[in-house]
Parts: sequence; C-alpha cells; structure tokens
Amino acid sequence: MANIDITQLETNEVIEDTGARNGADAELVAITSPKETQCNPTCRNEIFVGQETTFEVFIQNSGDQAITELGYKAAVWIADGNGNPMMLAKDASGADLEFDNPDVICDDASVCDDQSLAAGAVLKGGKTAIQYGGGDATWTPAAGIYVIQIETYSDQDVDPGNDVQQVYVEVVDYLDIEIDIEWDDGSVVATGEGAKAFTVSVMLNGSSDFITHNLTMEIDVSGDVDSASGQDIADLKSATLGSLVHSVNVGTDQVVLVYQNESDPTDNITEIRTIMSDNINNGVWTYTGSVLPDTSGTDAAYSVDVAIGGYSLFGQFESCIETVIVNETDAEGNDVQTEESYANFCEESFTKDDITNNNADEINGALSTFHDIRISMLTVNQGYNSDGTGIATFTVGAGEPGDLSVGTSYIDAAVEHRGSSVTELYDWNVTFTITNLDTSEVITETVNSCLQGVEPSYNYAKLGTGPEAFDQGHACTMVEFDVGTYTIEAELVMESKITDQKPSNNLVSMEKEVRNNLPVISSLDLVTQGDLMLGMENMLEFEVSVFDADDVNGEGLTYSWAGGAESIPLAGCGGTGGVGRTCTTPVIQDFVTTFPVVVTITDAHGGEVSEEIIIEIWNDGVATDSTDNGITMNYALTYFSKAPFSITVTDGADGECSGITLPDGAGGELSGQYSPVAVVDYMPVTTYAANDVLEHSIDMIFDSGLGASSLWFTTNCESTVLTQLLADGATNSEDDSTKSVLSAPLSGGVLPAGKFLLIDAPLQAKDPPSASISGFSAAAGMGGDITMNWGLTGTPLPGDTISVSITDASGNTFEVDLDRTVATYTYSGSSTTHGESYDIEVAVCNSDGLCSTPIGTATVVADKEVEGGSATSVTVTEAGDKWTLAWSMDGSGDDIHHWMVCHSRSSFTAVEMPTSSCVSTNSVDVMTADVMIPTTGTGTVYFAVAPVDNVGNIGYESSSGDAGADAPFANEVDAGEITDDNTDGDDTSSGELPGWTWGAIGGVVVVAFIAGAFILSRGGGDGEDKDWDY
Repeated sequence: MANIDITQLETNEVIEDTGARNGADAELVAITSPKETQCNPTCRNEIFVGQETTFEVFIQNSGDQAITELGYKAAVWIADGNGNPMMLAKDASGADLEFDNPDVICDDASVCDDQSLAAGAVLKGGKTAIQYGGGDATWTPAAGIYVIQIETYSDQDVDPGNDVQQVYVEVVDYLDIEIDIEWDDGSVVATGEGAKAFTVSVMLNGSSDFITHNLTMEIDVSGDVDSASGQDIADLKSATLGSLVHSVNVGTDQVVLVYQNESDPTDNITEIRTIMSDNINNGVWTYTGSVLPDTSGTDAAYSVDVAIGGYSLFGQFESCIETVIVNETDAEGNDVQTEESYANFCEESFTKDDITNNNADEINGALSTFHDIRISMLTVNQGYNSDGTGIATFTVGAGEPGDLSVGTSYIDAAVEHRGSSVTELYDWNVTFTITNLDTSEVITETVNSCLQGVEPSYNYAKLGTGPEAFDQGHACTMVEFDVGTYTIEAELVMESKITDQKPSNNLVSMEKEVRNNLPVISSLDLVTQGDLMLGMENMLEFEVSVFDADDVNGEGLTYSWAGGAESIPLAGCGGTGGVGRTCTTPVIQDFVTTFPVVVTITDAHGGEVSEEIIIEIWNDGVATDSTDNGITMNYALTYFSKAPFSITVTDGADGECSGITLPDGAGGELSGQYSPVAVVDYMPVTTYAANDVLEHSIDMIFDSGLGASSLWFTTNCESTVLTQLLADGATNSEDDSTKSVLSAPLSGGVLPAGKFLLIDAPLQAKDPPSASISGFSAAAGMGGDITMNWGLTGTPLPGDTISVSITDASGNTFEVDLDRTVATYTYSGSSTTHGESYDIEVAVCNSDGLCSTPIGTATVVADKEVEGGSATSVTVTEAGDKWTLAWSMDGSGDDIHHWMVCHSRSSFTAVEMPTSSCVSTNSVDVMTADVMIPTTGTGTVYFAVAPVDNVGNIGYESSSGDAGADAPFANEVDAGEITDDNTDGDDTSSGELPGWTWGAIGGVVVVAFIAGAFILSRGGGDGEDKDWDY
C-alpha cells in the first residue's frame, strides 16, 4: 500500500449493474475498527503486536423489506506487499483466524439477539462489534501485513455486491518502558510522622525483547520533607532541590558494542554501558528510598515524582548509514568515482518510547491532610455526526499513538480525588485549550460537566465521598477539527479555598496531527424499476450510499451528479446532506443508448470521491405509413439505437397468395385453404437484431367492410414455415368507427421485408394447453396468508399462463395470471378474513381462454389470529440470577401451539408488546419459562404471556392485563476497595473455609454412609413381602 500512488486510490469506480435493490439488502457500509493503515510516507493507524483488536462495523438494510435472517463473518488474511490477500492467518493454536456467526438475526430469541432489521435501519442503531462465541470477536495480532475482510450473508439478500468490505492493516513491534512508584505500606497517600519508604519499579514491556543502553530514571522529591534518601544516595533531598532531579541508570554495567561496520564485523567499538533487558531480573528493575516529613508545621505536604529520562538502542539506524566515495578505473582506463553506502550498527538516542502514558508516576504524602485533585486521563473521541450526535467510533488518549481525523470531536478529561481524606470535598473545573499550530487559532472552554457526547453523561459534582459528591468525574467539550497540527491541553483548577498541594498533575496536553478521511462510496444504484426508455412516464432515479468516518450521518457531504460523455449536470440533482444522496431527472433524447452517470461527493474539508454507473436507455417511437387502398400500419418499436426508425407499405397485387395453407403454430397446419382479403407489402428502413429490440408491436388499421379477422406475416406465402400468425381477432378502432384494427405484439428482431396477409375466414379451433397441474396443495399461513404450490405435467408453451382463481364465501372472486414457469403463489392475508373459507382453482390456460385438465382445487380457511385460550394468573418467582414465570390457561388450547413470554423495562400495551425480547416454550402444555434478571441497574421488568398458534399468529397481551406481571430488581455498584471484615475468630481470607468445618463435613459423610447401608439392608428376606424403605 505504501507504494500505491494516491491517484490510483482516487480513481473513479464504474458500476454497470443497473438493478435497483428491491427486497432485503444486508449492506456492510463500513469497517470502523480496525482502522485502515495509511502510509504517505509515514504510516498512521498501525496496530501494535499483541494489541487485542475487535472488529466494528456499520451494517444497514439498504433494501425495502425487513431482514429476518442474517449472519456475518470476519476473517484475517495475510497480505503481500501490495495489500493483496494471500492466505488466512492462524491463531496461536494453529486455527484459521475466521469468526463466522450465522445467528445475528433469526426468529429464535433464545439464539439471536435480534429478530429483524427493518428497511433502512442500521443494525444496533449504529456501530456494532462483530460477535463470536458469546462475546466480541477478538484478534491478538502478530507482526505482519494483513487484510481484514468482513462480510454479511443472508438468503434474503438481493444485492450481494455490497456485502463485503476489506481494510489493510499493518501490525508492528513496539517498545514500551513503564515506570511505577508506590509507598511500601500500600497507602495511596502517606500520612503521619516518621520515615516513609517507597519503591520504584521500571519494567520493559515491548512486544519483543530489546536491550537499552544507559536507560535513566529521574526522581524528584519536593515539598515539606526533613530528609530523603535513595539506595544510591544518602541526601536525595539536596540532589532534587529546585529544578534539580536525581538521575539513576537502570540496569547493570557491561561492556557492549556501540559501533560495528556492516561489511567488516571486526571493525567495531566496545564501551561500558548500563544495560537493561528481559534477561536481567525478567525485565524488572527496582529502586528503593524513603522520605522523612518535616514536622515543624501541621500542614506539611510532599511528593515523589519519577519519570523515564532517556535511553539508547544499538542497531542499524538511518544515522548509522555511511556513504563512501570510491575511486576506480573503468574498462577504457578512465578515472571514475562511485558511491557506496553501508548500513552500519551504532547507538541511537531516544527520549520517549512508543507508549508514553506510563513513562511517569508520582506518590504524595502529608502530615495530616493532603489536598490534591488530578486529571487521570485526557482523551479525544471521534466518529460523531456533524452536529455532535451519535456515538464515538474512535478514541485516542494523551500518550497514545495515533492521528486524529477531521470533523466533530469531543475532548474529555477524567478527573479524580487524590487527597488523603476522601471526605474532604473539592470544587473544580477544567479549562480546555485547543491550538491549531498551522493557523495559530486558539479555542478555550472552561467546563465541569459532560452532558452529551461521552458516555456516561456527567452532571457536575464535587470530588470526594459524600451525598453530593463523587470521587471521580469528567468534563468534555465539543470541537470541530480541520486538517492540521493541534495541541490539546486540559488544566484542572481546584476552586475551593483550599490550595491544591500537587498542581503538577493538573495539566495534561498532547500534540496530534489531524487528517481528512475521504468518504467511502459503498454503492451507487439505479432505483428506477424496469427497462428505461425515451418517453417513459417515470423519472430516472439514482441513489448513492456513502460513509464518512468524519461525518457519520453524512449531513456535511455535498453531492453533484453529471451524465454523458461531456459530464452535463443532471437537472434536479445534487445538494448537501441526505437530499443530495438521490438524483431524480427526466429521460431526454441525449440519454439514449449507453449513458454514464457520475456522482461526485465532497466532504466539508475538501476531500472528494466519485463513482460512475453506466445505464442503458432504449429509443422509443412509432413508425407509420399507409397504402393507396387506405390500410394504415403503425410499427411501435423500442430499440437500442439513436437513429430514427421508419417503414414503407404498399398494396399487394390482386389475387396474390390466394388458396394458401396456413400453419397451426404447433408444427402442423390448419385445415382448409385460405385467401387474404388484402395483401400489404412492407419494407423497414433497417432491421435490428433481437438483442437490440426491447419490445415491438404492430397495428394494422383497415375498413371494417373488409371483414378481416386475422393477420399473418410471410416472406414466402407458399411456405408454412415462413408464414406466421400475428393476430387473431379484430377490434373496433377507438378513433374511427368505420375502421377495424388487428394488433400484434412481436418478439425477436425487427420484422424483415415481407408481406402482411389479412384473412377473413375463421380459423380452425385450437386445442387447450398440453401441460396441466399436478401435485397441488394449499394451506393457511401466518397473518391470513394462503400459500399454494403445484407441479406441472408436460411443458407449457409460449402464451400459456398459470391462472389462479380464489373465491370467498360471498362469491367475490380474485383472479391472476402467472408466468407459465411459476410453481407457487401466496395470497396476501391483507385480502382475507379470519375464519372465512376460500375456494381455490389453479389451471394451465392459453391466450384463447382454454384450460387443460386436471386442475388444482382446494378450500382453505384463513387463519389470522389465535382463538380460544389465553394466559392468566401469571406469577413471577426469583430463583438465583433468573425469574421463573408460571401461569395457567384460561379457555381452550386447541388453537395454541406454544407460549411467548415477552418482557421490557417499561410497561406496555398489547399493541406495544416487545416481540424482540421474548422467551418461547416448546408447546402449549409448558406453562413456565425462565427470564434472566438484569445484572446492572435497578428498576422493574414488565412481562406478558402471549399464545402463538401453529402458523405463527400471536395473541398480543399487555403487561397490565390478566396475562401480565412485573418484578423489581436492584444491583449494587462496588466503587471502593474490598476489605476483609471476617470477625469469626478464624484466620481465613475471602473464599476460604474455617478449619473446624472440615471435621463437620467428614462427620456428615460418615452418618450418611451408615444410614444408606442400613436402608439397603432392610427387607433382607426372599419373600414377596419385603419391606423396602426407600
């Protein structure tokens, strides 16, 4: 990917499929995690080795029908240097890294969390994490280049072309040096008199082993201390006075290489360095010390701060490259100079590692009360809608790697009470300062709450423990980022009269690059149904689906639509936000034949992408001509050409084609001979093959006195093979009562030059279709639907149809003709009445109204509701982590197949019954069900027990009716430390049993064994009157 030119990434994509999405369409709109790695030239959005990674996506039903079955699959592919997937990656156990979950949406609430996804809706309402095995699908990556492929699948999906998305990611090794300091007695804040011992720990946490040279730890003692010492220095207090810090080398001294020539390993330099590696005490180094508080005052306060100072690494760095000029003589004896480069090994100095938020730490102390509040975390949250609504899809904190994206963001500062007395309450606020280093623009906001944008929302409270205070809080502000470099700073201020004794932890800042993510076009569709032609009543309608990680709802995107080779703007199209996503424009002559349409999408920051769809528009017209005898021919043609179409007709010779034999259309001949009452010679200006003709037809208009009743076309009237019947049965002209019309729809290409014959004699009667209905069945379905299925004996011919007739109890008949290949039909429940009988007939018929036998017949009673029984006397019993509901049945259960127990945290009417949160029984006889008690929060859960019949109809119930019930629940939140409060006199910790209980357990086992032996020995006789106790 790093070698791909950016212009290649912005090349227009061309779509040639002009089908609209009519049905359910599970579209994978975008992958938001992991983010795609982009290198130009430096890389962003890389993943660290071992960093647990989940897969987050936006899935939308882009069709016009609900999705009731859906699965998805995430796969991790090893890629080549150009980002092409090569093979599936493996996990640590050798299994393929593929997470296939077929149970995302289904009708079984015990298997799937969701039972349907409505047309236009987004799964889970927005971003969703791929689920697998009962939790988030998680990948722990090794170093390498990968392609993440995520796809949705459903039998209902009408457009598989938008089901798959891929992102390219690079996984890299990282270096992490962590430093930690703690009071040895475990105190968060040291209090009281006497020396306070502390321990500093430095840990190497990189993804692979690495060796540091002269890694330093800097320690600073400040505040009211009488003295301080460290393991390497007796007077640590003097060494850290004012701005001084005491620097300590981390590790052990060794002789190591500090330089080595790439081409000659013997050319090297060794020196003594303090070395730290995973081979030294498992990569953990400790330093101890102590401070003695100054007791001359009662409000003494002090701190010990530690931080990573710097370090060097030995390797092949850019600074080690050596370029040498070599003097040589070429083949002709000329002196020439060549340049050679050597990637030597040397030391390179660093001041920070790849993860900087753990490079410093602190501890505090005081004689009495230490007053301190601090910023524990500063984060930037992104991925919102342009108006700040929605949820974040990306978060980066101070000290964490990663660039920012343009658009609406929330900056959030988490604050906490760090004083020695949690009952001491502090007022506070946070001032955010955001500076664009490119434009020098500065934004300043002072806040002390976060009511939207960052969950959970937070109303201001004092810091501490009390009825109106919390020991933690957070404040946030919304900001709009543009492309550039920004510093983001948060300063916490204690507004109380008390002085914050540790102000250094009140300021946190970060510097971030902000980049623009281009919008991603996932699909461009032609919405207009059917074939497109000049003069059509409907307008051309297009719709584009686009996702912008910087503007999730797309309200800040601008759309422009253009068509044709000259990119002419399309009338009535374009705009900003949702209105611009669709384009509705009329069909004009310039659009005929192949017509490209390009949509260009521009984001609020100037990023631009475009996509093209190529459609086909048919020419349409009617060619007309008349003979001298007043016979007029109209040839209606829809064809694929810009050229106009015309015809010429003349009267044929008298007596021409008399006494001819006509074909019967089935390979035979009609009985008798026929003579036309008129012959029309016909010549088209040109002909078009069948693939260039969408539809065509002719009308032959003549004086009614001719008496013609059928129209034939021939290129040789002496041959039945070259003669065909076009129309049988004339109609009166709507424009002239003295005229008659013979009309004929045509198939194939344009008729070549030939003759039209108008015949007045009646034709021999035709036979009914040779195919007939077999294996017919009809049954009632859910919601009053009636479903019919059948087979066919024989093969229906062109012109045959499947005729369906449905008659209700009042004698009203519904009729529909289906294509001759159709073998099933569903009569919608919206047209039926519950409990009413419907008589059904299905037959194979032809265009002459003749139908074959046998036909399919049935009588079906429509079923739209559950009759008879309902649930009553519903009880709810708490059993551990679940509720057990029991009920009895009121009325008959003959029409009940099973029961559904539906529940919600809000009461509901029968119309509002939440069918997506239900538990089903296996049969009508099972009248108990278990519902899990919520594990968080407090409140009341409301229930309703509803009957379900054999076809899936539901008897909806309210939570307040006879079939309803409710149950309260409450969960405690543990926000503090766990303390061992055992007071029974036994020295046991949580989870252990006192020693005396083992003797008691043993005694119970012995008694049970003796009692069992006694019972088994009863009735020892062999007679039939044994007295068995058990």
